[in-house]
Amino acid sequence: MAIKGLTNPVFGEYNYNGNAVTYSNGFVCGKAVEYSFEPETSDNNPLYGDDSIAENDYGSFNGGTLTLNTTDLDAYTSRRLLKLKEVQVEVGEVQVTELVKDDDAKPVPLGFGIIERHQINDADKYRAVILCKCTPNIPQEAATTKGESIEWQTKEIEFNANRSDENTANYKHPWEREAWFDTHAEAYEYLKTVLNVLGSLDVKSQAGTDSGDTVIIVTPAAASGNSYVYKENAGIPNYKQNLTSWTAITPGEDIAITDGTEICVAEVDASKKAVSAGTVTVVAKE
Repeated sequence: MAIKGLTNPVFGEYNYNGNAVTYSNGFVCGKAVEYSFEPETSDNNPLYGDDSIAENDYGSFNGGTLTLNTTDLDAYTSRRLLKLKEVQVEVGEVQVTELVKDDDAKPVPLGFGIIERHQINDADKYRAVILCKCTPNIPQEAATTKGESIEWQTKEIEFNANRSDENTANYKHPWEREAWFDTHAEAYEYLKTVLNVLGSLDVKSQAGTDSGDTVIIVTPAAASGNSYVYKENAGIPNYKQNLTSWTAITPGEDIAITDGTEICVAEVDASKKAVSAGTVTVVAKE
């Protein structure tokens, strides 16, 4: 048996309610190149008697370091991962969005997930790994100029890994969880469900044909069998949250929504459960 692949690095924001831990606002962090987790444990402390170990105070997990190497950290991922603020600046007649690292930039704990592809007895198996509580460090900045040929340059970021605060019947301050699956789709569904990883929709609004109408444009297109729904003044739903009560919408068609209203548009499966979402401020025709 051996590991022969690595895919789908994902994160979810860590939430602790005094008892259980949940994750929210999950997101995909580029494409996996390499990862490692180095745990730090205390030493065993044996008590010897009659020339053998009579009792043992076994070592315990004290923390660790997660190192993740991805294809790139784009603006969206950097903002989500490092909790960077956005500042709008005018450059000539163009408005530019900056991501700012300053005293207000305070990374928060996240849950991390990734999928290892193993070959066992000539069959592929998929190990989905979750590190329960990881706090990112500011990544190093480095790049190399292009020469006669392209030298691919990827991004590396380190995290401090700790025990989860959760203390329930099934989880006594865990730091790592894993599950094995026969298919990649099953493993990815597990990560998306636990870490609450919704797909991201790019939602735009433009003035419609008649007064009070708007046209909503959504990309990417919905998967086969899926559709879109929306709700006014609603936050981003959870992954696979039931959105039966939301209103159906067909992108590209006129719809009456008050100008300036914030709406959330979600892609839902055949059971009306959310798989991706995005928000937009409505632009309606005067």
